[in-house]
This record gives sequence, structure tokens and C-alpha cells, in this order.
Amino acid sequence: MDTTAVVVEAPARADASLADGPLVVRGGTSLGGAVTGALVVYAAGLLFVLVARAVASYAGYRPYLLPIGGTRGTGLIAAAGIGAGVLGAFAWGGYTAGRMGRGRGWLNGLLAALAVGLIGAVGLGAAALLRPGPGLDLRLHLPAGYPHIHFLVARWVLAVSGTCLALLAGVLGGTLGARFHTRLERRALREEAERLEARTTFADLRAAIAEPAPGAGGPAEVIPPPSEGLPAHT
Repeated sequence: MDTTAVVVEAPARADASLADGPLVVRGGTSLGGAVTGALVVYAAGLLFVLVARAVASYAGYRPYLLPIGGTRGTGLIAAAGIGAGVLGAFAWGGYTAGRMGRGRGWLNGLLAALAVGLIGAVGLGAAALLRPGPGLDLRLHLPAGYPHIHFLVARWVLAVSGTCLALLAGVLGGTLGARFHTRLERRALREEAERLEARTTFADLRAAIAEPAPGAGGPAEVIPPPSEGLPAHT
């Protein structure tokens, strides 16, 4: 479901300055773009986790306990890496939502970040409803081969910091996505104005060639055909 702005018809005149004026078609808030951006956030997060796991395995770093937080050492590096991953994932998703929604990029990026939380809440709620089912374990833990997480700061501090970072990244990505799409629209509008101007110039040139040029003494004289005005042969 999309709510789009009013479509403005482009003027018929061919002027290159149209590319610097209001755009012909602008978008609004796009719920489909927000959901798509949320899915991009999940995909980007999974990609970053796999890349980090691959790099750590290649470097031979396989700790049993991974601290997160603190002011120095491995905990600070891990917290900075996770923050960078959250920033990149949500900015990527917000950028996608901003490109799809176009007009209000920051709002679409914000909706994409909120949709991430909504989709996660729906998934956890569905898992809680199915908890009595066989083989379902809701105890969240990393798979085998991943280190155990040890938080050096309060979890609510990490949750609040991560939420603010995610919202900020979504808004920033949405703004950049809408700006990039606006640049593409302006380029297309400029090319269209140049095409119309070239077509008008060619039409004027063709009309000027088709008109007879006036003589030196005034209007062009009409030359009679060869059969008219000749003396009769006796």
C-alpha cells in the first residue's frame, strides 16, 4: 500500500531549467518499501555475521568466551564491530526503502527500522504460541562453534544504544536513497528537456529551409514555366 503525492504534469515548453525545478512525479510513504527495507536489514545482518565468522576462522581466532562492552580490549572492539554492523545493515535497509518510496526518504527509512522490530516481535510471538509443540526450544543461544557472549555492561544500555543507532541509520539511509533517486529523476528530466529542445530546433530549421529566400529587389519573382511567354514559331 503506497500513499503517493499529487502528480504534476510537466509543461510543454522545452527548457533545460526544468531539471532544476520541481520534479514531475514524486512519491510518498511506501509500506511495501518499508517491509522490503526490513527484509534487507535481516539479510545484511546475516551477511555481516557470516563474513565476521569467516574472517575470524581464517585468522584462527576462536575464543570460547567473547566479551562485549567495556572501555578497552576485546570487549570494546567487539562492541564497535557490532555497532558498525548494525549501522551498515539498517542504513542499507533504509536506503532500499528510500529508493522505493522516493519522496519522503527519511520517513521510509524510519518505517523500515520499525518494521524490523515488528517482524521480529511477530516471529517471537508465533514461536511463543507454538512453544508446547515437540522439538521447539525458545532458549536463545548461538550455534555450535560460536563463542559464548559475556556482556560487560547492562543489557538495557546495549538495547537502548542499539535501538537509537538503528533508527538513526535507517533515517540516514532513507534520506540518501531518496536523494540518489531524485538525482536520477533530475537527470532523466534534463535529458528529456534536451531532447525536446533539439526536436524543436530541428523543426524550426526545416521550416526555414522550406521557405523561399526573398530576392534583392523585394519578394521573389515567379518564374514562368518554359512553355509560357515564348514567341510562337512561324
